[in-house]
Amino acid sequence: MQIEGITPRPMREAAELSPSKKQDETKLKQACEQFESLFLTQMLKEMKKSIPKSESEGSKEKDTYEDMMYDEVAKSMAASGGVGMANVLYQQMKELL
Repeated sequence: MQIEGITPRPMREAAELSPSKKQDETKLKQACEQFESLFLTQMLKEMKKSIPKSESEGSKEKDTYEDMMYDEVAKSMAASGGVGMANVLYQQMKELL
């Protein structure tokens, strides 16, 4: 009787991807997405500054609400792929784990 599909190589690969390494990779991916989210938030806020304001606009409450909205939009963008910065950072930093 011969058992197919069992070779030492997959076992080595499984040992390399121990739970702690998988957890580290998950944490790294989350950190990269958070970094991209911060970058996108700053980008959106700078873009907002380029829009001319009328004299009747600009209450503190509105500005606070818009800042919160930009934060959430940036988080959503980063979680759905964003501009690709998180993926590039993740691929480069994953090798350092």
